[in-house]
Amino acid sequence: MDSSVLRHPRIAEAVETLVTARGGGITYDVGGGGRETLLAAGARLAAETNTPLTIVEARSLHSDVRAFVREVQPEARSAVISAEEAALQPDGSINGVLAVHADVLRDADVRQPLLAMAHSADHLLVARHDYSDTTLDALATPGLVLRLRDLMLSAPRPAPITLTPPPIPPMDTSVALGLVRKATRAVLPDEDLEVFDKMAEVLERVDPAEVRQRIGELRSKYEATIELARQRRAATGPTDPSRTPLDHGQEQAAAHQQHRSKGTGRT
Repeated sequence: MDSSVLRHPRIAEAVETLVTARGGGITYDVGGGGRETLLAAGARLAAETNTPLTIVEARSLHSDVRAFVREVQPEARSAVISAEEAALQPDGSINGVLAVHADVLRDADVRQPLLAMAHSADHLLVARHDYSDTTLDALATPGLVLRLRDLMLSAPRPAPITLTPPPIPPMDTSVALGLVRKATRAVLPDEDLEVFDKMAEVLERVDPAEVRQRIGELRSKYEATIELARQRRAATGPTDPSRTPLDHGQEQAAAHQQHRSKGTGRT
């Protein structure tokens, strides 16, 4: 048994209704908090009326029932007995609040003694499942119903959890540019590398005014470089679609190197 279910609005409302009515019955689905509602209402009613609370429940649950009542209503005077023990009680010996879980009425021998006990009690509370015995229903009014689907629909939704990813530590500009240079040198010819290196130099500077000025200059040079490349492609004919930019760049670099070698061999 879990006392936290008493915080559910529908269950808290049921407890309040039973206490206000000074008794009653509750039909509930398995897992719907029926036992907790029965015990909480019984303990509170006993405390408010300053009368003893007698709980009739299966013997295997006695320890849990006692602990639950102590938790939710420590000042309540309570006793937990089995249906067999209740059947041995003299007529009229039970007064105050009587709380019965109808599962104990499966034994036909205890039904009449428990019915007599219910008549002698000042206040009667009964909890049962749909399939439980109905011997005490006529005395346990009002009759409330707790359906598990209703409890789930009306349960307060937890606040959404927002996960904030840890901040990514900034990379030093020089380190980032070094990685870019390393990757770019594999595909750019020497004349384009000069433009890239100047761009990298601009990015490493911290003076915004100078950065803007240098970017303007480099943009003009870069556009001129693009135009020159376009003219080269037009002069050499259509490009083989199977060739990659890497192949093209390497060939340009090789041609440029060959041109340098020829130049240095002249006398």
